[in-house]
Amino acid sequence: MKILQILLLWAVCTYAGTFSEQITQLKSATKIGATIPIGNLQNGQSGIVVSNKTNEKSVIICYATVISSNEKESNISFQFQDILEQDALPKTNLLPKNGDNFVLNHLYKNSMIIAPNFQALDNTKKIYENLNFLSSDFFAAYLKINNNPTPQKKDIIEFAHKNDLGRIFIITDKNINTVDALSFKVIETTPFNFDDNTTNAPFYGNIDEIKTSTFDFFGASNIGDYNKYYKKLLGIKDGK
Repeated sequence: MKILQILLLWAVCTYAGTFSEQITQLKSATKIGATIPIGNLQNGQSGIVVSNKTNEKSVIICYATVISSNEKESNISFQFQDILEQDALPKTNLLPKNGDNFVLNHLYKNSMIIAPNFQALDNTKKIYENLNFLSSDFFAAYLKINNNPTPQKKDIIEFAHKNDLGRIFIITDKNINTVDALSFKVIETTPFNFDDNTTNAPFYGNIDEIKTSTFDFFGASNIGDYNKYYKKLLGIKDGK
């Protein structure tokens, strides 16, 4: 059994080496999207579009997410919300054009783990040891400040945006669901094994119980079943 677990961990670690940052250029650009010459991507992978203006500093124009992909190329859709929280960065009214750079998997090295228990959290860190993980305690503190014990999709996306996170790893039923922090789509599901079947709500961490506001009469006080809650949040059907 021990040998089997070691082999499984090795296989998962090998599989986990994908989603490195890549830089390519836009073609067939329109007001809403473009094509990039990279194929076999997952719908929901994201990145940033950077202007490619001669003799000027590069400026981030917008986000973009993959909406379709074949063996040779992929189509991306532009998203023009605020790029970063820092007010000191220059603003621009530029639109993406052919030849502008697209940085695929931007910030994917910055991540966070939502796990049911310490063993699941620790095992995931070992598998993705080359990544920079923000402690989920910061997210728990964020939820506690907002009196929100039941994190929704918008809460995770907003927190990830504020903290420059590219991916969220959400563990359900002994699967690692790799979630793009911009599109909130599952871009990879990897099975892995751990012995501890306990769960913590809303996830494992060191922050005391998170309660709803005194005046929030309709807010849920607990996520209930950990696995069912996050699978529903991610759109994963039971049995998967």
